[in-house]
Amino acid sequence: MLTDPTTPYAAQTNSSQETAREELILQGLPLVRRMAFRMARRLPPNVDVNDLIGAGTEGLLKAVQYYDAERYPQFEPYAKTRIRGAILDELRANDSLTRYGRSRMAEITNTIKELQHRLGRQPAEDEIAARMGIPLEQYQRLTGDLMRGPTLQGLSSVAADDAESSLATPDALLLDSDLKRRLAAAMGKLTERTQQVLALYYQEECTQSEIGQILGVTESRVCQILGEATARLRAMLDETPSTAERAPGQVRAARG
Repeated sequence: MLTDPTTPYAAQTNSSQETAREELILQGLPLVRRMAFRMARRLPPNVDVNDLIGAGTEGLLKAVQYYDAERYPQFEPYAKTRIRGAILDELRANDSLTRYGRSRMAEITNTIKELQHRLGRQPAEDEIAARMGIPLEQYQRLTGDLMRGPTLQGLSSVAADDAESSLATPDALLLDSDLKRRLAAAMGKLTERTQQVLALYYQEECTQSEIGQILGVTESRVCQILGEATARLRAMLDETPSTAERAPGQVRAARG
């Protein structure tokens, strides 16, 4: 027999569920603000943190809507993924990188891949510039502009292009773990200075100005290093097959 939704029991159940959802929302709102301000700290000044908070709140509401306590015992890690994904979607929708800028990034990445094959190692900056037919100073300005101009450059865009990890399904978790493995392997091939800059920027969450003070270089040079690192990582990830691209037997072995 179907339960009448107007009965006191059904009303009580619905009320309990609504109360639980409200508690999760209240629990998650401070998290949204922390994540939005943390991300905004390293974005261009034209990005309004209130827009990020709004997008993050939408992500939080979706997290509450789809949250399954049996699958995800801890709400906060699950909500973080949804909130971050919503904020990144907002940034992508307002990405200021021009078509010209995207084509230049693709040109740099393809040039690095070509030289990697030819040289059997990571090419130097002057080698990349020479292959592109531009002076080294122009190449460095270009890599700096690519990092400085858009809202979504760096490792976040590399990861977003390579895998979608907004839902913590077993397959998505496998891909996310695989991506981290590939990124770690690729970063290990970068110069020590570049690895240090990446660690300060992405792990310690230092600003480019702070990194420049720590390493004794200009903020512009830090920007150039980050921009070129993005292109190098893209090139190396393109050369490394992901879990999804392996043969079925290899994927099963990775899962086992």
